[in-house]
Amino acid sequence: MRVAVVLTGQPRHLEQGAYWFKNHVFPKDCGLEVDYFCYFWDDGDPNLQQRIRDTYNPTRCHVENYDNAIQDFVNRVDQRNTEINNWSNVPNEFRYCHMFDGNEVSNYAVNFWGQYLAAGRSVKMLGNLSSYDIVIRTRSDVAFKDMSSKYWIEAFKNIYRNPMLDDKMFTPWLYIDRGHSYFADFAFISKPKVWYNYNVNIEENCFKLATEHKALWYELSVSQFPHHPHWLWSKLCGYSHTNMLSFSVVWPMPSDCKLFRYNEDVRALNFNYINSQFEKFAVENPVKF
Repeated sequence: MRVAVVLTGQPRHLEQGAYWFKNHVFPKDCGLEVDYFCYFWDDGDPNLQQRIRDTYNPTRCHVENYDNAIQDFVNRVDQRNTEINNWSNVPNEFRYCHMFDGNEVSNYAVNFWGQYLAAGRSVKMLGNLSSYDIVIRTRSDVAFKDMSSKYWIEAFKNIYRNPMLDDKMFTPWLYIDRGHSYFADFAFISKPKVWYNYNVNIEENCFKLATEHKALWYELSVSQFPHHPHWLWSKLCGYSHTNMLSFSVVWPMPSDCKLFRYNEDVRALNFNYINSQFEKFAVENPVKF
């Protein structure tokens, strides 16, 4: 089977993530044909393109200036909200923190939209990837739990064998939190058509959530759900009519994934250690909005 791994967003922990993918997740003898594609925001490193080639040797990659991309998005949102000028039921914290209303745009407001814009623009670059069987859209700083490749292969086969799974996108875990679909956005796994459908108009759908449909943010005020990025991924499912399931539903397997949070020599690490460092980082850096 052919697998396309699409990496998007900020190129955090680039070397660690690439080493882990190529040595722990999909080594050469894994029984799958795996190609990597990268759509990253420029982090200011003049050697970033070379680092991407040295680590992932991607089939295709692109580095884009995020400041230009987000400024264009901010300008469009400001212009549209000036035209409709309706802030009914939009809580003030989201009005200022996510929809750029006010004299100054906060760093959080600017950074918030980056992962969605990158996901959408990667589709514009790559098309529908119809020559592949499975697409995994993920980040550069993700570590999947290393498990036997037989689990990956059987899970992918079952996606094709079971008609119920044909139109689903899979995440590492998923549950309902305070009435909201809360799923791990570290990775999305699906057939190419599902990946394409969810992402192809994602930038315009984000634009709608920041303008015409911004009253939907009122839900977060009612539920006091603190994980705004996870809420947005879920809301975007409505526009594309995407169905989500936890990846562990596909096939019994010991799957998991965490983020790299510290610069360490990944060759000496195991997944349990990465998991412990991830949890330590979460405690030391509570989410603030």
